Amino acid sequence: MQQVELSENVKGKCRSLALYFMMGLIAVSGFAFAYWVAVPVRPVHRAWPVLSSAEDKEAARQAILRWMKANSRMPENVLAKIYSVAMERVNTDLILAICVVESNFNPHAESDKGAVGLMGIMPDVWLEELEARGIASDKEDLYTISKNIDAGAFVLKRYLERTNNLTKALSRYSGGDPSYADKVLQMQKKITLARRLEPKLSLAAAY
Repeated sequence: MQQVELSENVKGKCRSLALYFMMGLIAVSGFAFAYWVAVPVRPVHRAWPVLSSAEDKEAARQAILRWMKANSRMPENVLAKIYSVAMERVNTDLILAICVVESNFNPHAESDKGAVGLMGIMPDVWLEELEARGIASDKEDLYTISKNIDAGAFVLKRYLERTNNLTKALSRYSGGDPSYADKVLQMQKKITLARRLEPKLSLAAAY
């Protein structure tokens, strides 16, 4: 009999504790709801806003164009055309680096050695092969942006096939200038750096 009474007492205490717990939970929920209603919720700002692929490409394009303008006196529309054609190549930054070293992005540049156009093509050396490949019909073609870059990319590819080494290929491209490869590769690094920094600057400006 005594054991039955003890069991009933234990059950009673458990029911009381459960009731108190439920009342406490309801009270806390009520306070939380009241706080949520009374205090305006502030929008959460992402630490790193997500840029779409199109936005990334446009940011990089603007960054490179600014860099090109800082290293050339050519009009912006000419620089934009050069960038557009170079973008069709596998290594855009290398093509642009050669252009700035050879001509400072001047499509009508001519060197003392006879190299012409953006990428400094030697007509006496390459015109016959360029004609056979359908890249250029005559010397005048080498003063156009697209054909000169096509020609320069072809010539560089030829030297790469012969040397299997970019530094050696660039040296041959220049006619044997030992410092030429370093100049081009340093320019390539600067262009690549300008391209990579732009998205970070855009993100910082979003704060």
